[in-house]
Amino acid sequence: MSSSRRKSLHAKVRSNDIDEVINSDLNEIRQDDFNELNDIPDDVDVPADRVVREQWIQAMFREEEGEMREFVGFQEEWKTNNFHSREKIPYNRKPGAKIEIPDVVTPIQVFSRIFTEELWMRLVTETNLYADQTRSATPSNSKWVPVTVKEMKTFVGLCLAMGILRLPSRRDFWRQKKWLFRTTIPQAISRDRFDIIWRYLHLQDNKSNDVKQSDKLWKVRWYLDYLKDRFQELYEVDGFVSVDESMVKFKGRLAFRQYLPLKPTKWGIKVWVMAESSTGYVSNFQVYTGREGGSSEKGLAHRIVMDLAGPYFGSQLSIFMDNFYSGVPLFEELKAHGLNACGTVRSNRKGIPPKPPAMEKHRYQVYQKDDLTFCAWQDTKVVLVLSNYHEPMAEGSVRRRRGEDIQREVRVPACVSDYQKHMKGVDLLDQMVSYYQFQHRSKKWWRRLFFFFLSVSCYNSFIAARSAGAYKGCYKEWQEDLAQELVTPVTAKSAPQCAAAPVTASAEHDCEKIFEKRKICRECSLSKSGTEARPGATVYGCRQCNVPLHIECFGKHCRSTRK
Repeated sequence: MSSSRRKSLHAKVRSNDIDEVINSDLNEIRQDDFNELNDIPDDVDVPADRVVREQWIQAMFREEEGEMREFVGFQEEWKTNNFHSREKIPYNRKPGAKIEIPDVVTPIQVFSRIFTEELWMRLVTETNLYADQTRSATPSNSKWVPVTVKEMKTFVGLCLAMGILRLPSRRDFWRQKKWLFRTTIPQAISRDRFDIIWRYLHLQDNKSNDVKQSDKLWKVRWYLDYLKDRFQELYEVDGFVSVDESMVKFKGRLAFRQYLPLKPTKWGIKVWVMAESSTGYVSNFQVYTGREGGSSEKGLAHRIVMDLAGPYFGSQLSIFMDNFYSGVPLFEELKAHGLNACGTVRSNRKGIPPKPPAMEKHRYQVYQKDDLTFCAWQDTKVVLVLSNYHEPMAEGSVRRRRGEDIQREVRVPACVSDYQKHMKGVDLLDQMVSYYQFQHRSKKWWRRLFFFFLSVSCYNSFIAARSAGAYKGCYKEWQEDLAQELVTPVTAKSAPQCAAAPVTASAEHDCEKIFEKRKICRECSLSKSGTEARPGATVYGCRQCNVPLHIECFGKHCRSTRK
């Protein structure tokens, strides 16, 4: 999806509610998928000059077309009539949460099935070990006390909170003398303690040389593998997934850093992702570490799809992908492993029929060979779609624009309409995670991966709870509640209070959701200050006082009760 396209989607979806995002323009066919200039392999050095680049691309395509002409007999194998039907086998796994989730659940209950106590203990152990190794090699004047699991949870919870409430500098969260920056974070942890945990945060022992030599991701390998297993144990996708790439922003020095000029995040670490089409739930992923031995890997796209699809062999899962991955050999192999596949395809792929003559707009031509269906549909340009499970004569519909405001339904082959409907999973994930991701700068590449997958874990836990009907709020509220549950005050000294700021971490009073139904705010009732902008009813209140209070009224009420 182009950068301008993503910006328009972000501008339209202001509430950040996943339902509105799912029903937004992500449903429209992504024109970038049909642009051959966007399909250059990512590990190839592309000339910077536009004219030279286009000449280079055309030369590359001519070379591929030459290879395609060597394929003998492909035109005779495809037929345009007398189509045979095929047996449709349904998806054989039960979608939804795999664990028992109660009717009413708090975020920490589901999130702890991903970030388990085992993971927290490993984080604490590796952080303390790295601190000891560093301080013994380079003495420091800073005070260090080994971090505990309680402190590590507070640290991570504050990072989630900082993803929601963003300030220019991390230290601004402790600038209590400036009313603009007043937060309750200083009540949970001191600035120096947060900074020193940040400095020594670590995931893998640096002295494990055997791991270093064999794996470029050795610093985070156990963390990634652990989360991948938890993702698959927590939730079962609904039978439709998309495979695409996601970029983790990083511009520092790194051997496998990627530059994708057509992506919104141009510099960073590329992650191949398989995500549920309807929700963006990440079921499998793989971090790309670049070419091996200085040469490009042949069949890279084929290998990636097979690796990601491995846990679902025989399930009749339907996988959607763009034309970087699609091809006849891949779709035939997926079919042999009990998987369905559909995606746009390049015109110069081996085994693909030649483009049909020019057609009238919105007309199409369908071909069939064995289990494969190939469709050429004329939109503003010819759209080529390959499938290994769609019926050739099946039809669907897509919405196309005529002018600025007018939309109309257009009849298209079923493979085209299904591609439009189910190809949005990874884009949806990127959009939702980007809203509240912790993004403070770091020179260490593995930290970017750590916090990216922390956000993915938070989002996956939200989808699992939502699928079970145990949580009715939006993703922003989920992350807010999770951050609050993780944060535990670790310092006795409290920061100055501000009446306009919610006091959510005080040792004496807490402002939180304590009522199932809305009740009249005590302060608004006393002062008769209820307005349409701030109505009198709320589900928040002070648990210690057991009274309903707006977040804005909490500081005033509880300070008066403590006098």
